[in-house]
Amino acid sequence: MSGLRISPGGVADLARGKEQEARAAGADGLDIRLSQDSGMDARDIMFLRRFTQQKGLLIVFRCPKPSARAFHGTLPAKTFATKAKTNETGTVMGHGGTLMVSDYDMMSVWRSTGTGYQKIHVSALVPGAARGVWSNEARDLVREMNQSLVSKLQHGCQDDFASEKNPGVKMADHFLAIRMGDGVYLPDPIHCENFYRAHALRWPYGSGGKYVMGG
Repeated sequence: MSGLRISPGGVADLARGKEQEARAAGADGLDIRLSQDSGMDARDIMFLRRFTQQKGLLIVFRCPKPSARAFHGTLPAKTFATKAKTNETGTVMGHGGTLMVSDYDMMSVWRSTGTGYQKIHVSALVPGAARGVWSNEARDLVREMNQSLVSKLQHGCQDDFASEKNPGVKMADHFLAIRMGDGVYLPDPIHCENFYRAHALRWPYGSGGKYVMGG
């Protein structure tokens, strides 16, 4: 089912309004620029930069379409139950007939050890399960983020979903790494893989972006 139909000019006007809201909330130039690139809300980027700095975390997200930044906070985030794809505005008619905006897909979460990064598994403890009990650490971390995020996280990390049903990555995908207060936009899977390797993180995608089990 299709999402919202609105002209590119109309989307741009709404996005500028979101930028003004973000600046009023304390967002800086980097937050705004990363929002323009990633499609994530600048207020959420501001929060995540502060949160990761306080907690010593690195979080990598697959980003929504850039136009989605016009609708965060106005529309609810796309739920896990909604399987339809978003349209060019980054919106979709969701499960139950509710108009939704594309959600943020966490790829992975890492805690700094001072000499590197240790993975925080944010998915069901049963390998390959799409749903199930998480670790207390993962549950509490996502709950804490969702208390402040404009667009709430809807599910765990894709990298941690050890299943043949893992969707992998596509060349059209783009990413944002929030690294202990900093933000790095990664425009495609090649840049994202290079970022992982530069930080000695396991990149679990192989030829054609297919998820690689184990290793």
